[in-house]
Amino acid sequence: MNQSRRDAVKLMLGGLAAVPVMNLVGMAAAYADLPHVDPATDPMAQTLKYHHDGAESDRATAGKPGLPADEQHCANCQFILADSGEWRPCSLFPGKAVNENGWCTSWTLKAG
Repeated sequence: MNQSRRDAVKLMLGGLAAVPVMNLVGMAAAYADLPHVDPATDPMAQTLKYHHDGAESDRATAGKPGLPADEQHCANCQFILADSGEWRPCSLFPGKAVNENGWCTSWTLKAG
């Protein structure tokens, strides 16, 4: 009787430990399917002057502190929600992905 109780507890703990791993896998798949921000039609992108290529943006005149203008891009911004990938989700554009080399006027250096 004690053995089956131990087995049940082990099974429950193993299942609980698997939930975060399954969540991470699911999030990666969800991020891969996000539509890209379209600077020509997205009102938020136009307001924030977002460009897929930061070199085409006004980042040199924006005077954002933290890094030299030519080193500012979405990949090192605090609003990016993923650590890798060419297209990543951004908290400023819910449900859409930005290019890792992109830039907008809300760029802020990621802490750490």
